[in-house]
Amino acid sequence: MGNAVGSSNPGPAPVEGHGPGPGGEGLGLQMLGIVKSYGGVRALRGASLEGSFGEVHGLVGENGAGKSTLVKVLSGAVAPDGGTVTLNGRELRLSSPRDAVDAGIGTVFQELSLIPDLSIAANLFYGREPQVRLGRVSQRALVSSARQALAGYRLDYGDLRRPVRSLRLSERQVLEIVKTLMRRPRVLLLDEPTSALLPQQVDWLFTAVRQFARDGGLVLFISHRLAEVEALCDRITVFRNGLDVGSRSAEDLDEARLVEMMLGRSVQRVYPPRESTVGEGVVCRVKGLSSPPALHEVDLEVRSGEIVGVAGLDGQGQAELFLALFGARAARGEVEVEGRPMHHAAPARALRSGVGLVPEDRARDGLCLSLTIRDNLALSSLRDVSRMGFLRRARMRALVDGAQRRLKIKFADPRQQVSSLSGGNQQKVLLGRVLACSPRLLLMFDATRGVDVGTKSEIYALMRAECSRGVGIIFYSSDVAELVNMADRVIVLHDGAVFRHLQAPMTEESIVAAVVGGAGPTALVAS
Repeated sequence: MGNAVGSSNPGPAPVEGHGPGPGGEGLGLQMLGIVKSYGGVRALRGASLEGSFGEVHGLVGENGAGKSTLVKVLSGAVAPDGGTVTLNGRELRLSSPRDAVDAGIGTVFQELSLIPDLSIAANLFYGREPQVRLGRVSQRALVSSARQALAGYRLDYGDLRRPVRSLRLSERQVLEIVKTLMRRPRVLLLDEPTSALLPQQVDWLFTAVRQFARDGGLVLFISHRLAEVEALCDRITVFRNGLDVGSRSAEDLDEARLVEMMLGRSVQRVYPPRESTVGEGVVCRVKGLSSPPALHEVDLEVRSGEIVGVAGLDGQGQAELFLALFGARAARGEVEVEGRPMHHAAPARALRSGVGLVPEDRARDGLCLSLTIRDNLALSSLRDVSRMGFLRRARMRALVDGAQRRLKIKFADPRQQVSSLSGGNQQKVLLGRVLACSPRLLLMFDATRGVDVGTKSEIYALMRAECSRGVGIIFYSSDVAELVNMADRVIVLHDGAVFRHLQAPMTEESIVAAVVGGAGPTALVAS
């Protein structure tokens, strides 16, 4: 993204007419007794939520607590089995997303709705394109309007004719938010909007959200980053097991109390105890790994039982490093896994060499959302669960049962589509698929993004368990606290090269200082 997001005052200055539509004072939204079941699973069991215009209202809970289902009901994506939805004193019948948009409800889902092969400009104005004679779209007017709209939010995406697939995930997330704001909703639903954003982009979003509320809109903000919820929201509602279990002023709740309400119990320790599992053997040795123009002469060793963290500002080669190690990006250099050379031909060869990847974007690069949970779990280990092209049911059942037991995946039937699961459970399915191959080197790219504190704790414990088995892990995280508490050492990337090594014990300040030091004094304000 251009340097607009990183300006000293990164908040948006919406162009005229880009604020929320007419709202009103006092109570704006009432969702009462909402019930929704998927087969035998009751996602919502009479849940309620109330929010006022002019308010930023936080919604928190574990994955599977019903938050996303409530959002889908309010956005018209699914029809409730019972309950009522009232906005500004009028009961709504939301049978489709179009009904919600017409009612003034704008939604930014966890899984983005942008069309990858369309341009940035075309995505911003999809369905509302400026036209000339005979219904033809004016590309010049489209690009000009898109540039003006983005400038109103102090954003610069450069060439707006580029396809959206060329953007980084954080850039796509910001674009999705702007696209929704441009429709001038009265109610703005944000489902995990910061999970893919960089710190300066989070600042940009918070300024936009506060301005939206000051202009009379209502914001429902869903996030597993509880510190953000406390900092941004006026009021917070907690969901657990498909029910609302409390709604309080943000001033009356601290993080410990929020976690206790979410889980129904107190959590003494999110991160597992740090135990030395680093062995003498080298799991992976990398020498001179390059993939121009993004990656340059990277040298790296990962020992058995070691977690090597990766830090750096967005776009410094982190994603390219992981893709090159997995054979998903053309590269040159030497890579050895347990002493055996690994050629960068394809991910299939990497899997056979003992390398597993948890990618950045599970919806785009990790899961096949239209397939079942069972099929997704088996995708990387079909040789083990099939014979002569036919699936062996007993082995499939054992694989699914083992993954469900080990990762505590919540689902009613392994034959249901993986897209029906909550984000945290989808991430567990992805982890289950990767671990089914028994990797010796585990590549984890922001593996806890968008999951709740309970699931994060389970993933951390799983990482420690894999290390105790001698697995080596390369772990990138956009959350510096994760690197501090989980990594044995950290490499800092800048311009695609290793800029600095840090050894545990580390602090958040030492990692941030190293990251900023690699890019100079403007690092935190340039995207």
